[in-house]
Amino acid sequence: MLPSVPRADVGDESPRSREVRVGGLRIRVLEAGPAATRDDPVLMVHGLAGWAENWWPVIPAIAESGRAAIAFDLPGFGQSERPRTARYFDPAEPFYARFVHELLDTLGIERVHLAGHSLGGAIAYTVAAWEPSRFRSLTLVAPGGLGVDLPRELRLLTLPGMELLARWRSSPSIARAVLYSCFHDPSRCPPELLEEAVRYAGVSAGEMIRVLRSCVGLGGIRENVRRSWLSRVHRYRGPALVVWGREDRILPVRHAEAARDLAPQADVRIIASSGHLVMVERPREFLDVFLPFLDLASAR
Repeated sequence: MLPSVPRADVGDESPRSREVRVGGLRIRVLEAGPAATRDDPVLMVHGLAGWAENWWPVIPAIAESGRAAIAFDLPGFGQSERPRTARYFDPAEPFYARFVHELLDTLGIERVHLAGHSLGGAIAYTVAAWEPSRFRSLTLVAPGGLGVDLPRELRLLTLPGMELLARWRSSPSIARAVLYSCFHDPSRCPPELLEEAVRYAGVSAGEMIRVLRSCVGLGGIRENVRRSWLSRVHRYRGPALVVWGREDRILPVRHAEAARDLAPQADVRIIASSGHLVMVERPREFLDVFLPFLDLASAR
């Protein structure tokens, strides 16, 4: 049985946590607001080693705006089942792009606003490029792939034998340190998020390494993988928003400049006093940008 979501209710109903089958995998989905098949649903994709509740600080406001707010655990993360094999970003057979489209089919959603954070941002723009007409808008929050450089700790995890280190990372003290590195001010980390980080760290460690090895080497994001991601972005020409924390220590804010070249229509916003988890650390500032953007995109 799925545990209850440790946050306040949204509107007149509690958030709904359920399991669905996508591509033969058991996937956990978190929903709030009206039925997903109505009006303007918003689908949110978390980052590497994240989980659905990474988006929780902004989900209530999205639901209260009259939109279905949908987050989910990517395969192998949180409570979702791990794929036995997957070509995560293979241009010929892109696992993540196919997975997101199959998830939308399972949920009965034809068109959606898509938002992705970090790894989820890279997934979002590859998904949107695969079938652009399915997406009302695209929001990228500190997305991966716009620059090559990554923190040394992530690059080292691609070395042989790092699975043992990843298990060590799942200790409460290490899980806490890793989560805090995503904040400019760690005191703004919600206690529920810290509890979940400790709970899921051991579960997600192996999948985190598999995903990293599919696209990262000791020099950072592999250039051939990055080129394959970015070469398709121009296929999406709809409304786009890029949001970055000025003090991001995971993916530096200078990467945001690449977004202007790749998607000239994108509105690029930098949020001060925020690290990598912008929507958690500065939810009000994020929503001040995100909700008006959704309104404009919906009116098109």
